[in-house]
Amino acid sequence: MIRLGRRPWLRRIVIACAALLGLAAVLIGAAILGLYYLVQSGRGLEEATARISGMLGREVTIGAADIDWGRVTHVRLSDVVVANVDWAAGENFLETRLIEFDLRLLPILWGNFDLPRLRIDRPKLFLERNAEGATNWSFGAQPAVNAAAEVVAPEERAEAPAIDELEITDGTLKYTDPGRKLALDGVLSFGAGEAAGQQAISFSGQGELEGRELDVAFTGGPFEMLRNSEQPYPLHLQITFGATKVEVEGTAEDPIALEGTDLKLHLSGPDLADVFPVLGVPAPPTPPYDLSGQLLREGDLWRFENFAGKVGDSDLAGSLSIDYAPERPFLAAKLKSKLLDFDDLGPLVGVPPKTEGGETASAEQEQVAETLDKRDSIFPDLPLNVDKLKIMDMDVQLDAAQVRSEKFIQVTAMAFRVKVENGRAIVDPLNLTMAKGSVAGTLSLDSNAKPAEVGADLALRDIELAAFFEGTAYFDATSGKIDGRVNLNGNGRSLADVMASADGDVRVIMDGGSISYLAVELAGLDIGQALIIFIEGDNKIPIRCTAGKITFVDGKAGFSPFIMDTTDSVLYFRGGADLKAQTLDMLVEADAKDFSLLDVDAPVAVKGKIGKPEISIGEVQGFPLVEAGDARSIACGELIRTVLKEP
Repeated sequence: MIRLGRRPWLRRIVIACAALLGLAAVLIGAAILGLYYLVQSGRGLEEATARISGMLGREVTIGAADIDWGRVTHVRLSDVVVANVDWAAGENFLETRLIEFDLRLLPILWGNFDLPRLRIDRPKLFLERNAEGATNWSFGAQPAVNAAAEVVAPEERAEAPAIDELEITDGTLKYTDPGRKLALDGVLSFGAGEAAGQQAISFSGQGELEGRELDVAFTGGPFEMLRNSEQPYPLHLQITFGATKVEVEGTAEDPIALEGTDLKLHLSGPDLADVFPVLGVPAPPTPPYDLSGQLLREGDLWRFENFAGKVGDSDLAGSLSIDYAPERPFLAAKLKSKLLDFDDLGPLVGVPPKTEGGETASAEQEQVAETLDKRDSIFPDLPLNVDKLKIMDMDVQLDAAQVRSEKFIQVTAMAFRVKVENGRAIVDPLNLTMAKGSVAGTLSLDSNAKPAEVGADLALRDIELAAFFEGTAYFDATSGKIDGRVNLNGNGRSLADVMASADGDVRVIMDGGSISYLAVELAGLDIGQALIIFIEGDNKIPIRCTAGKITFVDGKAGFSPFIMDTTDSVLYFRGGADLKAQTLDMLVEADAKDFSLLDVDAPVAVKGKIGKPEISIGEVQGFPLVEAGDARSIACGELIRTVLKEP
């Protein structure tokens, strides 16, 4: 009754209130016919209730009945009980102390119920849906009752039951749906006099949804406004699900059809993905958020317009719509951010946002970050709810004019468009401004595969090498632009699974540039030259070329080959990484092109966890020796062609 579906949750709550009156009207109609039978036949109340029970297909008991016939007939029914269906947990479907009403008889000939007055005292309504989807409020075996129910159940404002004066006091409603892990106990009141807020309709309920506390509060204008007033109908709905809050407030020209709306929607909580059990919208996981905008409806199309707010440490604005007319609902969104904090996108792949330095993160995300840090893990094993992609087709665009990111990422702007069709998501195009260059291409995720399949096809253009050394001693001496290609595929239920099964390759080339003399000499362990540079200051060594390919096979990555040729030395990168164990085992060897008095014949070893590797000197071959420096330059053109050549 709350979850978004073919009938959005707001309309469902309004209709639920009106449907209670529809049910009362059906019972009233059955009571009138049964009591008429009682009067005509002269038989007792027991016989009359038996006839009513037969009409409803449920056992009905009435403690006492009084009827005063006339053009406007007055009926008083005491202690009315309607039994439940066989499979329901509760014994009864409806219990009420008193149903008292006045009824104009003539409109019944045209199938209408016209009640000058209706009073229901202490009704208790027990609604239940079982695991197969059957409901205890369905009278499937009684077509006449269902037909009557459809007549009185309104689809628009003009069809609301004609009740001049309504009063429902001390009403309670209990709703259970084990399939959706939903249980709700509520209090319902309709127009308990002028002192009760001008006869407002109100419902408040508390319960549990998917293991979290659920609170629902709805307030509407007087019931007579549903039908008789030309003024917009005021309403206010607030749903609290755990720490998630959904609030709707405003007016609707037709509150039952929910047309002509002037509503404000406010959403806030620790993770936008948590709105799914309440709204049925498969929103992505995010840091804590706070968004507000205008809620509009045009037929089957719902729009969340001109919304703005914060998601994590990022601002977000735009518009979103959901069309329920197609067989599979269609969501479209155009989003903009003036300043996007890049780590706020981490939850999309199970990576928590930063949690230190005043960064915004939920308590659960802080716990995930702490767990990852203890494990020395950079790839989280948090399950991704990819099956939600099958609920709706989507077309979502995001344009972030400015991006704030870590220095080792160097992303400063981004834009992408993601389309979801029948459970398969394609990000195309994806454009990142990175280190004053660009990363462009496509990403894909197919939730239909078991396990889900993920792919990336990205091109790197003009990425500045120096940007990654910003803030280090090597920044001023480093230059050059990197081009490359990323082509990877993996599968699994989490980012850790995807990386542990990765196949494909990453290719990188750089034609020209420069690198820190000190970095090269230390890589070659030229102790004498390094000491001189430490004393006199660093300077640049021109890079003739850099080219390499990292090949991935079932989560194992290997350098094949990866070479940097400078005017001072030729650097060889060997070894690889195990993405399942998240470990690195790499050697950097340097062949010198110049003479050196103190040269240690040993590689630089980089080993350990990928996130925190240890750098050490490999096995030393003898003592420091004189290095003749007779290494030959690499044929750069041939190296680059080899790396770029398709397998």
